[in-house]
Amino acid sequence: MPKAGFYGWKLLGTFWLILFTNFAFPLYGASVVNAYMAADLHFNRGELGLAYGMFQWMAGLPAPLAALCINKKGVRFTMTLGCMTVMAGAMLMALVVHTSWQVVVVYGVVIGLGALAGGVLGAQSGISRWFIEGKARAITLVHTGSSIGGFVAAPLLNRVIAGFHGNWRAGWWLIAGLSGTGTLLSAFLVQERPSDLGQLPDGGAVARHAAASAGAGAGARRKVYKTAEEWAFREVLRTPAIWLLLISLLGFSAGYPLFLAHGVVHLRDLGYTAGQAAFSISVMLGASLGGTLVFAAFGDRVEPRFLWSAASLVFCAGMLLALRASGAAGLYAYAVCLGSGFGVGFSAMMSLPANYFGARAYPSVIGLMMAVGTTSGAMGASLAGYVFDRAGSYAPAFYGVSGLAFAAAVLLLFTTPPMRRPA
Repeated sequence: MPKAGFYGWKLLGTFWLILFTNFAFPLYGASVVNAYMAADLHFNRGELGLAYGMFQWMAGLPAPLAALCINKKGVRFTMTLGCMTVMAGAMLMALVVHTSWQVVVVYGVVIGLGALAGGVLGAQSGISRWFIEGKARAITLVHTGSSIGGFVAAPLLNRVIAGFHGNWRAGWWLIAGLSGTGTLLSAFLVQERPSDLGQLPDGGAVARHAAASAGAGAGARRKVYKTAEEWAFREVLRTPAIWLLLISLLGFSAGYPLFLAHGVVHLRDLGYTAGQAAFSISVMLGASLGGTLVFAAFGDRVEPRFLWSAASLVFCAGMLLALRASGAAGLYAYAVCLGSGFGVGFSAMMSLPANYFGARAYPSVIGLMMAVGTTSGAMGASLAGYVFDRAGSYAPAFYGVSGLAFAAAVLLLFTTPPMRRPA
């Protein structure tokens, strides 16, 4: 049970609110705002996909640099800077942007970098310092901030824009205000390490963790493997496990951003209204939250790679269902599969590096995985728009992502815990 005076739980709540305000709305809500923007400014699907693809790219490719900033300057500094950057970018979107290249620069580059620095990487890195035994649960609970934020963002922004007679810039003013809130939370409530407050991880569970690790042979005989060693990043890169994990994340990393960028316009192509499409996206994000909570319940009891493997199969099915969704059942069946598959898979991706390689290497490993994942997402969103403009269909892109997700389900069965080489 949580200790009454343990700041880790207060910090978890702080990170949750930062992800809700600063990360979820520009990531998930933009699928609604940018659909209105594309119609108003007469963008084609390629231009729309390029802007979202650049956002995905900048929200992950520079992650190793963000990890370095976390290690050198701290979580508080990095996340505060990120929230301020998103706020500035959202104000530029509301006041300045009129052309496609301006959207690519402001939304793609500026807001993308802000979401990276003031988003998941900093929050999860901070949590990995404050929790050991309950690390998977804590990491997953923090991630629900972005899931719930995404569930709220799509319908709320659609309602705000409709209330301003279709003026999509009103949505960016709301995002700017929320990121300003995230800036204050980061600057005044984030604490770096338990030792800074005279506390221990898990509220005093270090001794129990050490004893359990010794008795379990450094995690080898646990149901869920958790190393008792601290790996160096260069050692991580020499293991087969990290490369199998990087390949396995390509499916949902490409597919989820693809659908966030093109899902609303794709569903409108199928005959659904803007409101129905936006609500369907919110159902998908709600299902993502459900998947995240499933992982929170089982991630410390069932090996995460098996959960991730099953989630990849569900995500594969969701992409195939989304291609020709028809009727109420089709509109929500794909959303549940895509959302729940992503929720479980992303949570497993964030937890496995800590279990396999320890807290010291965690920011660098996650930074590498985010760089690969968001590059995949950028390519998925951009190529899907390119394919549509030339073939008149998203089918090739959807089938490609489904194949990657299916391959991940198989590869994860062989991604066993790494063995550290003796010095």
